[in-house]
Formats: sequence, structure tokens, C-alpha cells
Amino acid sequence: MKRKIFMNSFFDSLLKYFGYTSWEEWFLQEAIWAMTSIVIGIAAWFVFHHYIRPRLGNFSKSLIKKDETRDFGIFVGLLDTKFFDFLILILFGSIVSVGIFSIIGFDVTPIISYITERLLSLAHWFFSEGIIIFVMILILWILIRIVRRIIPKIVTSFVLGRAEYGEHEEAEKEANTLSKVFTGGAVIIILITGLFMILTKLEIPVGPILAGFGVAGIAVGFGAQHLVRDIISGIFIIAENQYRTGDVVGIAGQVGFVEDLNLRRTILRDLEGTVHVIPNGEVTVSSNRTKNYSRVVLDVGVAYKENLERVIFILNQIGNEIAADPVFGLYIITAPQVLRIQSFDDSAITIKMMGDCKPMKQWQLRGELLRRIKARFDLEGIEIPFPHQTVYWGVDQPSLTIQEKIPSKNTKKSGVQTSTKPEDIEQMLAQIALAKRGSIWNEKDIDE
Repeated sequence: MKRKIFMNSFFDSLLKYFGYTSWEEWFLQEAIWAMTSIVIGIAAWFVFHHYIRPRLGNFSKSLIKKDETRDFGIFVGLLDTKFFDFLILILFGSIVSVGIFSIIGFDVTPIISYITERLLSLAHWFFSEGIIIFVMILILWILIRIVRRIIPKIVTSFVLGRAEYGEHEEAEKEANTLSKVFTGGAVIIILITGLFMILTKLEIPVGPILAGFGVAGIAVGFGAQHLVRDIISGIFIIAENQYRTGDVVGIAGQVGFVEDLNLRRTILRDLEGTVHVIPNGEVTVSSNRTKNYSRVVLDVGVAYKENLERVIFILNQIGNEIAADPVFGLYIITAPQVLRIQSFDDSAITIKMMGDCKPMKQWQLRGELLRRIKARFDLEGIEIPFPHQTVYWGVDQPSLTIQEKIPSKNTKKSGVQTSTKPEDIEQMLAQIALAKRGSIWNEKDIDE
């Protein structure tokens, strides 16, 4: 009873402290609005986290797939991140916290006034200075989109315009490589220029920043020698058209398909799918296997007994047939023909075939040639020799002290020990080995 009286007096004192005469008055004036703000804050965050954010992610992915809306899709994708979700949580948490403080009885008017003042000052800055910065960013975005669309078209028309007949595919590779390099350079220039303009508008001094970059550049320059070497090498690689995006090259000990090329590095993907990132400064020798045209080279081995004139005639015939094929013939520039008798090997005469084809098609044509040659040789009865290996099973051999165990007949009669020559020992060992295999001696002879 005393405890109940104490609690009632405590809550009555608390109500009087905050200026209320009854719980109904407190609930109608403060609690109902605070509880409403708490419920709204929690519900809003729940709806955003579970419904709006997933749909923003799907919407941004659909925008990124299209070139026209790629940039806007990237911007929308920023809203589908944990960082933005954390900011929204802080916003709604602040609303809930204000409601809780209001329920407890704290005076939240200063907090609301401060937030309102900050929001009003931010709105005033945005409509006076921020709107200009927003327009500048919008102009930069438009310029970047224009550059990404116009430069590839200009470069492609220029490269294709000076390309000769039959070099359309090679010109396209060169145009793609140059377009990426020029577009990337133009975008960097636009971004740097726009950044300095925005800093100037924000009244941030640009001079000290440039001076700081200059001092830092001197310090970094000593450690950036490899970077400078890579960029200079990249300039020469692109200017001399050594290789382009889409070529198959061998550089720095790696062979693969050129997936990307810029001033600093080359990205190769080999036959196993491994991606190699090679700095351009490491490229001392580049071997381009698909520039202008490729060549299918094949070594064919036949037995020594075969008629070479007949074999050469059949190989040339196979080359002409594949050149006339409605599918493979589209890849061939000159029909594969016998070039020469390459060599006399251990078990075969090697004949070299060679033909020109379109880039990237030499491996496919080589496989088809091998298939047709094997089928035709089987039909014509031409032997393709291959190594044979004969395995002999070993048998137990008698001891090397055989001369002590097999004395001669004259020695038995006379009782005199005579030495045996090494040649005789080898002959006896061979005869004993043959005897054990059942060749010339019987068991009686061996005992003697």
C-alpha cells in the first residue's frame, strides 16, 4: 500500500514538473503526436528497406543495360547501397528519437528549431549557389555523353575512310582501340576542368591545390618512372598500330586475346580463360597473330613407302576442296597447298602445307584440314606412321662367377684349374640364357 502511494505521488510530481495536471492532458497534448511520429518513422523505414530499395536495384539494372540510360541507371544504383540505407536509417531514427524525447517530457523545441534553421539555410544556399553547381554538373554529364557518342563515330569514319578494300575488319579493330583511348582522354579533361570550376564556385582556392599537386608530382615522379614508361610505351603501341582490341598476340611471355588496351596496360585472356594484365612497359616484343591476315600451317607425315607425287596431289586436292566449301571457303584467302618436302624424319617423310586465311580463322581451318586429311588417307590407304615400342620381359641370369661353377672337362680329368677368357664367359652366359628359354640345350647339357 505504501509502495502504491509512493508511485502515485512520484508520477504526480513528474506531471507537475513538466506542467501537466493529468495523464489525459499529457497524452492529448504530447504523447499522441510523439507516438504518431514514432510509428510513422518505423513504418517509413520498413517500407523503404523491404519494398522501395529492392525495386530501385532492379530499376537501375534495367537502365544500365541500355546505352541511352546507362548513366542515370548508375545514379539510381547509388540509392540501392548499404551506405544510402544507413543514411535513411539515421534520418528515420532521428525522427523516432525526437518522438521518444517528447514522450519522456523533454523540451524538443530547440532541437526542432535547430533542424528547421539548418534546412532553411541549406535550401537558401541551394537556390542561390547550389543550383548553379547543379547546372554545372548537369552540363558536365551532357558533355561526357556527347563525347562518348561523337568521338567513336568520328574516329570510325576517319579510319574506315582511309582503309583499303578488303581491310574492313582490321580497320574496325583499329577504330575501336583508338575510340576508347580518345574517349577516355576527353572524359578525363572534361572532369578535371569541371572539378576546378566547381571548386572556384565554392570559393575554394585552386592555386594552392595546383601548387600542392606540383610539389607532390616532383616527389611522386621519382616513384612513377614505371608508370611513365608504361604510358609512353602505350602511346607507341597505339600510334604504330602494333596490335588492337580483338587481336591474338604474344607479349611478355603470354599469348591471348586482347580484351582491352589503353595507354597504361594491355589485358589478355588466354585459351584457358585466364586474364593477364600486362603493363605496356613490359612489352619489348609483340607478336600479332591476327593482323591483316592469318596463315594456316600444317606438317603432314607419311610413310617412306608412299609415292610422294600421289600424296602431294591428294593434299593439294584436299586444300582446293576446303577452299570451295560453302562454309570454310568464306574464311580462306588462298587455298592451302603443299609448300615443300619439309624433312626426312625417323619414321616419316614430313610434308609442309600452307595457306592464307582471314584473321582468327587459322585454328578452325587447321582442325578441319586434319580431319579431312585423316579421312582421305584412310580411304586411299596412305599410312600415317607413328612410333612403336616393343617391350621384352626379363629373365633371371646366372651369377658372374659362372667360371668357378662350370669347370672344363679337361680340368676335371687332370685336376688342374685353368682360367677362362672373358669372351668364353660371355658366350657361356648367353648359351645358358638361351637354354633356360628352351632354345638349344637340355637340362643334361646344362648340368655338364
